[in-house]
Amino acid sequence: MTHRKILTFWLPLAFSWLLMTFEGSWIQAVITRKPDSETQLAAFGLIFSLSVLIETPVIMLLATSSALSRNRQAYRVLWRFMMGINLFVTVIALLMAFTPLLDIYLDNLLNIPQNIITETRPGMQIMVLFSAFIGYRRFHQGILIRSGKTRYIGYGTIVRILVSGGIAVALGVITQIAGAVIGALSLICAVGAESIYTYIVSRTDIKKLLNTPLKPNIKKITYADAMKFHFPLAATSVITLLIRPFIERGLASMPDATQSLAAWPIVFSIMLVMRSGGLAYQEVVISLNQNAQNHQVLKTFTLRLGIGLSLFMAVFAFTPMIAFYNNVILDVPENLRDLVLIGTQSAIVIPLLTTLQSYLRALLMLADKTNPIYQAMIVGFIITVVFVWWSISLGMHGILAASLGLTLGQIIELILLYFAYRRQSGALNDYWQSTQEVLVADA
Repeated sequence: MTHRKILTFWLPLAFSWLLMTFEGSWIQAVITRKPDSETQLAAFGLIFSLSVLIETPVIMLLATSSALSRNRQAYRVLWRFMMGINLFVTVIALLMAFTPLLDIYLDNLLNIPQNIITETRPGMQIMVLFSAFIGYRRFHQGILIRSGKTRYIGYGTIVRILVSGGIAVALGVITQIAGAVIGALSLICAVGAESIYTYIVSRTDIKKLLNTPLKPNIKKITYADAMKFHFPLAATSVITLLIRPFIERGLASMPDATQSLAAWPIVFSIMLVMRSGGLAYQEVVISLNQNAQNHQVLKTFTLRLGIGLSLFMAVFAFTPMIAFYNNVILDVPENLRDLVLIGTQSAIVIPLLTTLQSYLRALLMLADKTNPIYQAMIVGFIITVVFVWWSISLGMHGILAASLGLTLGQIIELILLYFAYRRQSGALNDYWQSTQEVLVADA
């Protein structure tokens, strides 16, 4: 194991995450050039954040599939498990899009202005299959990762970006459709196309799994095993993504609520772009940390990667690069540009924190100690929300409070993850030993 091998494994996954995070910026660039751009930006931000919140139970299907899809018996159990979760999230999406639940959530809970809620509902109705497409895609991406074919994940993301970008630009130029609806149509078509592509390129590996019988000395995977592994990870996704609507609730209480809700999706998308490499790193550690030697190399690589990502964000935030991005690429309304600048500059350590969190979470997953992961996230979530709401009540602008609150919450979470890892280091040694036994048995 060398840094070059880790980089080769990580780059396609990071490229995939990076392209996905650019997708929001691409669509925002179209929306800013449409009428009533502030309201439409706010509505699209709510459509995207609520759709991603609904999809949280399926996001970690990638890790579950990658870790557990070892043979024919495991694949069949996990495939049915995946389809059951996809059905569940689709029902939730239908209820949110076509019943008063959307008004209860956005109006009663988040206190979103009524004109923004009105523009949000059509997009939510378009996005009802978004979570199911994501779950199907993530499941098959996990199989590709287990087979070492990470480059196909990057290719699939290129397909998604081309579809979403092409549709967004075409609809923006030739139609008078509202910006938020353009965003929803672009996203649903793009994830559908990527899901189809991912299934096609994973068929060879699926056939190999179906031709791999369960060896006598290998334990069967049951639905209980799948739930035990997956649901703590899904809980971490729910907790992570709940932060955004709680922040939006705080922003909705600002005197400039529409401007704050319009600027926040742009700040958040910049954060996602800058931390995408760190988000992709978890699967790298899960796949490559198979012995003590690999562990030491990965530890050094983790620090270098995290510091490098944060340095890049600092250069972006404190040089004319961000002005070029806001003014030329996105054409952000002038009254939002200072808000985007402040939010970005106050979040420059988040890429480093994200990378370190991904590393420690992966180690705890390998040690089969997932409870500390979501316990740390709950604490980080509470710290973030309390800080944001408290700071806004004291007069701090919501965008600055949101960025600083996210940073503080991630620092606290990272500290808790570190101490949890230190307590469970012996379990990681047990994992390395069992991995070698499985490799010998497969041979």
